[in-house]
Amino acid sequence: MRRPSHHHHRLPDMGHSSTSMYGEGGQDPQNLVGTEGMPFPARRPQRPRIKFTLEEDELLIELKEKKNLTWKQIADFFPGRNPGTLQVRYCTRLKTEGISWTREMDERLLDALKSYEDEKWRIVAQRVGSGVTPMGCCNRVWELFNDDLDDAPQFQFTPQEG
Repeated sequence: MRRPSHHHHRLPDMGHSSTSMYGEGGQDPQNLVGTEGMPFPARRPQRPRIKFTLEEDELLIELKEKKNLTWKQIADFFPGRNPGTLQVRYCTRLKTEGISWTREMDERLLDALKSYEDEKWRIVAQRVGSGVTPMGCCNRVWELFNDDLDDAPQFQFTPQEG
């Protein structure tokens, strides 16, 4: 029989004495906030928190890439944020991919995007039905969203041969 997995949540402070699981003073020995050579922690956020600031992003990059801290240690520098939130932010928005884009890759990317744009209007026209053309759909979308812009250029549609 499998043992149930457990989720680990931080329990609220129950007002215990200064002697805790971390010993005298109740400080986590891995908490590096205030340690010489470490940057100051970010200020406590005001609720509700939506976006990371540029300063927080810079601090997160410094702590992960230059100080090589664990996510738990990094979270100590971000009051109100948990290790998982910080890891997701770093891995999805801040960490460099490590890929060097070549001119050939750029050209393939732009070709794929142009092909997608052309194909997109063909798919839209098929779904609308009633004999509308891809260019007709493209123009109608432009009219719907830009009817107050008399001088705006029309979308360009390049028919594919074949």
